[in-house]
Amino acid sequence: MSLEKLDADVVVVGGGIIGGTFACLLGQAGLKVILLDASVRQVNSLKKVDARVFAITRASEQILKKSGAWRRLHENDIAYFRKMHVWDENGLGEVQFDSASICQSTMGYIISHQAIVDALQEKLLDMDNVRCLWSVSAAFIKEQADAILLETEDGLQFRSKLVVAADGSNSRLRSLANIHYQKHDYKQSALACVVTSEFPHVEVARQRFLKRGPLAFLPMKDPHQSAIVWSSAPDHIQRLKEMEQSAFHFELAEAFANELGEIKNSTERLVFPLSRAQADHYIQSRMALIGDSAHTVHPLAGLGANLGLLDAAALAEVVIDANQRGRDPGRLQVLRRYERQRKGENQGMMYLMDGFKQLFENQSQSVQWARNFGLDMVDSLPVAKHAIMKRAMGLKGNLPDAARGHL
Repeated sequence: MSLEKLDADVVVVGGGIIGGTFACLLGQAGLKVILLDASVRQVNSLKKVDARVFAITRASEQILKKSGAWRRLHENDIAYFRKMHVWDENGLGEVQFDSASICQSTMGYIISHQAIVDALQEKLLDMDNVRCLWSVSAAFIKEQADAILLETEDGLQFRSKLVVAADGSNSRLRSLANIHYQKHDYKQSALACVVTSEFPHVEVARQRFLKRGPLAFLPMKDPHQSAIVWSSAPDHIQRLKEMEQSAFHFELAEAFANELGEIKNSTERLVFPLSRAQADHYIQSRMALIGDSAHTVHPLAGLGANLGLLDAAALAEVVIDANQRGRDPGRLQVLRRYERQRKGENQGMMYLMDGFKQLFENQSQSVQWARNFGLDMVDSLPVAKHAIMKRAMGLKGNLPDAARGHL
């Protein structure tokens, strides 16, 4: 089938951070893209403070720069964290990381979900070869001889060489493709909000491992504001959500060992369930999954969005390369390169996060001693610390080309 008979080279379902980034990367390379999103497009001026924030790695920074969206972020949207402090409630062990020790100006950035989405949408709407449709849901897909047909719930039809699912952990497109999604319920929930503390955060990201789950304070642009993510048993999280504000502030400060003093103020508390999941397949003929449509991880290391951005960059690299070589990007043989690159990496990270979770929630005295000794040991070994930092920041590892601008 000739390109002229297709509505697009690629149809992307899901206009969040991962789908938006993928569409931008393809658009920058000159491919014709249609982006569909089930939600209503929001207007910037109507948004509240966004408690949902991401710790963006240096690798993700490069991907967002390659997409053209990074320069659309406003200066006040980007907070830096130059150091990280991790310690255990049950013991004196701790480890501290400092970007200056590996000659880097920052370890990463704290940016709200909505700020990144806004920047991506601004870029997408400026691209003549990308068409964006909101309030549109996929209802039907059918593979044809040399294309795939996608029909929406309101009867729109689009034919392309490839359809990409970036519509989240409850992916409608993944369900339509009958791809199994193996899910493990952590029996935990996370509470997120933005708090104002008595003492400034001095651009340090902090995480304390408590008996029932980790509590993280992520530094915002305001020196006294931090985004918190508190993971714990669902009944505990629900009790925290329903607390009167002053009682919540007291319990939060106490759980964090008053590291930043009293909590003076806080925004609306959001709660979401935690699980790990992995799709049996990231690809099938003329379809690929990226981001939460393909996998989810525990938020204790803040890796979810970063893994999704690596998916987007890796798949974009495969699709762009195929297009430039005159190959069909929807063919299974082409898409296997993406699955080989990302599925094993993501699965390894999922199990690593599971290991950390189980290690820090184990209340055995011998395990408590061992993990505190381990924290202190890592803290005393610069070579080990530097290796961990470089891998976590995306300065090392099996990375797509779009993530390597800093190397």
